[in-house]
Amino acid sequence: MQFMLDTDTCSDIIKCIPAVTEKANRNRGLWCVSVIVYQELVAGLIGSKGKRHEDAYEWFLRTVEVIDFSKADALAAADIGEANKRKGHNIGFADNQIAGHAANCGLTLVTNNLLHFKPIRGLNVVSWL
Repeated sequence: MQFMLDTDTCSDIIKCIPAVTEKANRNRGLWCVSVIVYQELVAGLIGSKGKRHEDAYEWFLRTVEVIDFSKADALAAADIGEANKRKGHNIGFADNQIAGHAANCGLTLVTNNLLHFKPIRGLNVVSWL
């Protein structure tokens, strides 16, 4: 595994955004999602009012490789959360967990939200857009 996808990147794949789907296909087998991202995607599907992307979401959720969140990941997320708090960089609980998970696993986080994640020390970040 080389990459961990953030929720926004997964949504871009689900919505067939060409630049993102091309990179996802080129890197097939090298990316996964955190169970935290999986939960956010499931919540989005459950809360969806339309059927526009429902089949694509369900397919993605059935086929994506999901990495469980461990105690070590929780410790890394807590460290990141506290460091962010000291800097006044509030990215929210779930994003701290996602950052900690990717960093602890040694994976590059693929996200469109570089403002949230780029300042985090020890986390490799890239955008596929």
